[in-house]
Amino acid sequence: SIHLQDDAQRWWTQASSVIKTWSSFIEAVTQAFGSTKAQQVAFEKLKWYKQTVNQSITQYSDTILELCKKVDVAMPDSLK
Repeated sequence: SIHLQDDAQRWWTQASSVIKTWSSFIEAVTQAFGSTKAQQVAFEKLKWYKQTVNQSITQYSDTILELCKKVDVAMPDSLK
């Protein structure tokens, strides 16, 4: 059996009513939480991301937070 906790458990509580097969579960969980490769790519982007000339601080901050979510959906605010 599978045991989910924290963010995964909350996600499953919402998604379980529409996911009926193992293949749809795999697709949905990968979409929700990403793959290891996607996390690595997001980490590299995050590591080297710089604010562009025409980018507002709000846009820059939003982009950084999105990359943080892709690296680790449960990343604590103190690491962002």
